[in-house]
Amino acid sequence: MAKNKSKKSQSEEKRQRKQDRALAAAKLSSNPFADTTPATEESVQSLVATASELLRNDCSPTAALSAITRALNLEPTSLAAIELAGEINVELGDVDAARKYFEKAIELDSEGAHEDAGGSGPEKFLWLAQLCENGGMEAVSWYERGVKVLNSWIMECQSNQKGPEILEERGLKGKLCSALCGMAEIYMTDLCMEPDAEQRCEKYVTEALLAVPDSAEALQTLASVRISQTRFDDAKAALDRSVSLWKDLEPDSPNIPPYASRMAATRLLMETEMYDTAMEILEGLQMEDDQVVDLWYLGGWCLYLQGEKLREAEVAGKGKEKKTDEEREDWKSLWQASRGWLNNCAQLYQALDWDDERLKEHTKEILDTINNALGDEMDDDEEEAGEDDEWEDATDDEDEVMEDS
Repeated sequence: MAKNKSKKSQSEEKRQRKQDRALAAAKLSSNPFADTTPATEESVQSLVATASELLRNDCSPTAALSAITRALNLEPTSLAAIELAGEINVELGDVDAARKYFEKAIELDSEGAHEDAGGSGPEKFLWLAQLCENGGMEAVSWYERGVKVLNSWIMECQSNQKGPEILEERGLKGKLCSALCGMAEIYMTDLCMEPDAEQRCEKYVTEALLAVPDSAEALQTLASVRISQTRFDDAKAALDRSVSLWKDLEPDSPNIPPYASRMAATRLLMETEMYDTAMEILEGLQMEDDQVVDLWYLGGWCLYLQGEKLREAEVAGKGKEKKTDEEREDWKSLWQASRGWLNNCAQLYQALDWDDERLKEHTKEILDTINNALGDEMDDDEEEAGEDDEWEDATDDEDEVMEDS
């Protein structure tokens, strides 16, 4: 009978297996004859580079986490590894872990110094502005620290021979613009009741546009500010400029805003009754990723609003002039299309076990209005989208099965 392995032996085997997994994830050699001298800074850098590649190019955050964990085991105070670990955890959805990594980075580099001076720059402040638990003033304070560092770096670059290269490589002006827009958004939402909220919004969005005059993000933020001021014509002009900067670009262009930003743009377009542009963007987003509940909700709502506007115009102009059957049916076809989008929303809501009662109730309200106006009959496209009973509790069928048994 074989002897049981000692605890020490088991521990060594466990540690070896863990090391082998980390080495494999980092695409490093596990050759037993390889050099086993203590890790150098270069090996930590190679692990950080590997983790970055896995995260950004291979879209493999889990493998990236294994590589960066190995790097942190070798050098726990490596700012590059700590901040990348924060980014990886954001991608994995572990916000608490990500926040702790960025907080640790700030403990080690509270001034956002340049890498040449042992720091890691301004990005960690901007991350914490987005990840902090309390939002509001806490988020603004992190943004302000980041903006201060960014302005300092930009000024230094302007007097440095390699300045333009650093500005471009690091995207400093773009990050400054985003931080200023982030503060403006906070003063339009969490801090909207502050006495100086409007003045701060104006200040931040003006500075953002001075930093990057052709920024789609800054122009979109400007449009949001103008809507809050009920200056709708100015908002439309800003939205037109913003959307025109990216709407016709190739799908893989790096200048196209993130999915969520484009979704936010459609809300603003709908608020300013720019429905055709909103639907064009939503249809593009659908091609990109159709597993988003808000996408189908916004598309259905947009089509409903378009139809509602035509229907009201028809009622107001009734008897004044004759309309063709095609013109009379126009609002109905829009509402039929709206019903199809909203039924898709209902199906996905159920499938994903989504939790947004306001969206759910508003969708049901719109569907009730459409069904009352058009009846329950659906065209072929709507039948493919699904029926309006998708909102019913999925447990109903289970209850019936239990009762039968």
